[in-house]
Amino acid sequence: MHDEQHWMQQCLNGDRNAFYELVKPHLNRVYSTSVAILYSTHLAEDAVQNGMIEAYQAIMNGKEIRSFGSWFRQLVAMRAMDLARARAKQVQRTGDLEGAEPADGQELPMESLLRKEENTRLLSQVMSLDIRHRTVIVLYYYQEMSIEEISEVLGVKAGTVKSRLHTARTKLLKLNQKLDPKQVSFNV
Repeated sequence: MHDEQHWMQQCLNGDRNAFYELVKPHLNRVYSTSVAILYSTHLAEDAVQNGMIEAYQAIMNGKEIRSFGSWFRQLVAMRAMDLARARAKQVQRTGDLEGAEPADGQELPMESLLRKEENTRLLSQVMSLDIRHRTVIVLYYYQEMSIEEISEVLGVKAGTVKSRLHTARTKLLKLNQKLDPKQVSFNV
């Protein structure tokens, strides 16, 4: 924490390398969180870049930041969710989920096709959830974050995360039951 304050002060003093030293310990984590939220490496890079720009501007404008790491992780997660909202609107307009899952290449073509169809269906269901529920599902199951980590990233209480996870699971289960009441697969 002391190092963070030091690097933020160095940033304000015009040290060009200070900002990099400040964000460097957090870059892998915020990038992987953004990939989990967006399911896209390109959009995740945009989210991280947007977060870095906003963080730099906040420092240079003298914003009081007590714990840069927590604040920065939350900031980038919010930028990723902004991009996810925009992407969801685009998917609703165009119905295009192509490219959402990278090809595996090690499976037989039929197995790959069936898995891709199932993953596309599941992704479509997850993406149909509102942003609050979609985000906790992605962070918990795909990013394998703990309740406490999600709470910190989103800036909400752990009880709120648990409630959102429960609601999201219930919604996904209902979506699966509507599709095929005889065979409910809940592979989240």
